[in-house]
Amino acid sequence: MSGSSHLPDVDAIVVNRDGGEALFRALASLERQRGVRLAVVVVDNASRQAERDAIANSAPAARLIGFSRNLGFAGAANEGIARTRAPFVLLVNNDAVLEPEYAARLAARLELDERLAAAQGLVLSADGRRIDTAGLDWNGRGEAVPVLWGEDASHAPREPFEISGASATATLYRREALEAIAPQGAAFDDTFFAYYEDVDLSLRLRRAGWRFVCVPSAVARHEGSRTGRRTPFRRAFWLARNRWRTLFRNFEGRLILHDLGPLLRADLAHVREVGWRGIALPLLVWPRLPLLAFRSRDEPSRLPGWPGPARRGP
Repeated sequence: MSGSSHLPDVDAIVVNRDGGEALFRALASLERQRGVRLAVVVVDNASRQAERDAIANSAPAARLIGFSRNLGFAGAANEGIARTRAPFVLLVNNDAVLEPEYAARLAARLELDERLAAAQGLVLSADGRRIDTAGLDWNGRGEAVPVLWGEDASHAPREPFEISGASATATLYRREALEAIAPQGAAFDDTFFAYYEDVDLSLRLRRAGWRFVCVPSAVARHEGSRTGRRTPFRRAFWLARNRWRTLFRNFEGRLILHDLGPLLRADLAHVREVGWRGIALPLLVWPRLPLLAFRSRDEPSRLPGWPGPARRGP
C-alpha cells in the first residue's frame, strides 16, 4: 500500500469468531489492497486464545480488539466503527477474500457520488463460478435475498448498477452516512446480534435519502456462513426473528397484514431447512410478533412498500 496523501483513507473492519484459516486468507487479501491507505481492525468475539495469538503473530499490522463474550456481528461491527476515524469503512466477513483493487474501486465510486451511502463489489462463491451476492433485494415472501444469487459469474453485469441495499459481506460504507442515521453512534442495531442487521441498516439509510451501488469490477470471493453453519438452529431462529423485526420497523403495517400469508410461509421454509428441530421455530418466533410490532410502532417515515422488484434468491 502506498503512502501517497491523495489516496482514499479506509478503515477495514473484520468481525471474527474462530475463523481459522479463512480469517487469515481474508487478512492477507486486505494486506494486498492497492490504491488506498488502509488500516485493518479485527474485532474478535471471544475466539479461542490460540486464534488471538495467531492473529497477533500472523497479521501484526492489524489492530486486534478482543472481547471476552460474543457481541454478535452487529455489536462487534459497531465497536470497530466506533474505534476508527477514516471517512470510508470497509466491512469484510472473516471468510471473504478480496481482489487487490477491491477497496480502491469502491472508494472511487463513492467519491464520484456523494449521495451513495455504500458500495459493494461482485461477491462470488469460493470457487469463483457463481455469484454469491451483488447486493440486497426482496422476494415475494418478504425475505431479503442476495441480488443475482446463483447466477453464472461470467454473466454478471460489467457496469455499476444501483441496488436496494448492501450486504455487509464486503461493503465500503461512507462514515458520514452511518453517522447521519446512527442512534447514539451505533450504525447497526446490536439487538439483531447476527443476520438482517445489514438489511435493516440499508433500509434506514434509504429512508434518509441515501443510495447504494454495486461495482462489478470489484471482485471478492466468499465461503459463506462459516460461523452460522456451526449452530444451524440458532441461525434459523435469528433469521426468522430478525426478518420480522426488520419488517415491522421499516414497512407500513397495512403492507405486512396484506401479505401476512406469504410472510408466515417463509418461516415454515426455515423449519424444513433445519429438520425436526425446526418445529420449535414458529413456537419461538410467532408469539414474539406482537411484541416486535409494539416496539417498532413509533419508527418514523416507514417505507410504503417493498424496496424494489424481487430477484432470484436462495
